[in-house]
Amino acid sequence: MPLFIAVHKWKPQDEIAIMKELVAGYAAIVGGKGPKGVELCATYSTAAQGAFCVWKAPSKADVEKAFDQFAPTLKKYTEFVPVEQSYPPTMEYVLSLWQQWVKAASK
Repeated sequence: MPLFIAVHKWKPQDEIAIMKELVAGYAAIVGGKGPKGVELCATYSTAAQGAFCVWKAPSKADVEKAFDQFAPTLKKYTEFVPVEQSYPPTMEYVLSLWQQWVKAASK
């Protein structure tokens, strides 16, 4: 399933509203009340108002839908970036490297 990093960087004056959304929203999503297939994998906080969250979801639109529903204030301060896991390597990642190698060797 595709992975996405949500890069959050909010303004200090919105911190209380963001924290309220995070507590309620993450609890709902982890509790299975979010869009189907959207899964929070990890969250990393930064020293300033910000965080990085790793999400599994069928599409970027599905992650955005979860934020529309549970964290609309935070979504204003979020960039969703599609990523591919490279370590620990997934089978999909290993196969993609082999495909690239075969393509390069065939030239």
